[in-house]
Amino acid sequence: MVRTPGPPQQPRLRGTPPLGKAEGWLNQVTEDLYCLGVPFNLYLLKAEEPILIEGGLSPLYSLLEEGARTLGFGLEEIRRAFVLHAHADHLMALSVLKGHNPEVRIYGSSEAQRALSRDKVWERFKAVGGQTGEALRRELGLPRPPEGSRVFVEEVLEDGQVLDLGGHELKVLSTPGHSPCSISLLLDGEVLLVSDALGGWLHRSPTGPRPNPFWNLEQYISSAKKLEAVPCSALCLGHNGFLLGRERIEAFFRGFWRNLNDFIEEVSLRVKGVEDFQREKLRYAEMWHTDFLRFFPPKAHLEAVQVLLLRTVEFLGRNDLVKALKETGG
Repeated sequence: MVRTPGPPQQPRLRGTPPLGKAEGWLNQVTEDLYCLGVPFNLYLLKAEEPILIEGGLSPLYSLLEEGARTLGFGLEEIRRAFVLHAHADHLMALSVLKGHNPEVRIYGSSEAQRALSRDKVWERFKAVGGQTGEALRRELGLPRPPEGSRVFVEEVLEDGQVLDLGGHELKVLSTPGHSPCSISLLLDGEVLLVSDALGGWLHRSPTGPRPNPFWNLEQYISSAKKLEAVPCSALCLGHNGFLLGRERIEAFFRGFWRNLNDFIEEVSLRVKGVEDFQREKLRYAEMWHTDFLRFFPPKAHLEAVQVLLLRTVEFLGRNDLVKALKETGG
């Protein structure tokens, strides 16, 4: 990887109002694409039939209803919803929608389909998503959501597949690394929706996103290169909104590479053995339990940081340490 300078300071971007304010959640990305710019983004696309992209947390359902009404349709009109990866904070508002509107068809990768077919996986998503959603609901003062239905991927998407949405076109890009099931979508050749494939944009930082290769760091790097090569004019993230314009998008990618390089180097220097691993795990967990990540239960957050560090150690080829960590339970 080539080191690049960090991005320049930039003004606050559209997409996320201060937490606690109920007005102004809906932000226009393009003529027909809108971002429900809460910390856990949802995207509504006005097409021949309205479309939901991303699945959010269940308390956001009331804001989703309000956003749809603002755009002139009801959630019962949605017939297609796209899961960009199967993690709890990207599924649970979709679960409520599926309970309200059984006619909606859910699209995702074959890996997401396999993950969501497993009972234990879904039960964990419900538990973590429920706790995370409740913390968010209390802070935003949202009503308790209705019960949802289990989410299954009903339509499997393949890399390179192009879908005609009636006035719009979606191209599917396989972008694993954050998770094995991660996909991104290119809307009309201009708007790139990446979910968490490019990290966690904590506090919309001008220095770029925090790395989050929870599945495989080599794949994460490969997917980032693939996304960086797409000449998009809008970059839509899984958290904290979106970026408009090539200058800002290119700055974001420079920050992505710099932060990833720095993180890998730091882990390489600071994590030599099991005790180092445990110390750094706690340090990173405390440092990163902020912004949208603070809504996650502390135990789940700590486990995620542990996985992130383990994937980095694996990438560095520290096979003896990986073996020792697995023997001690990490």
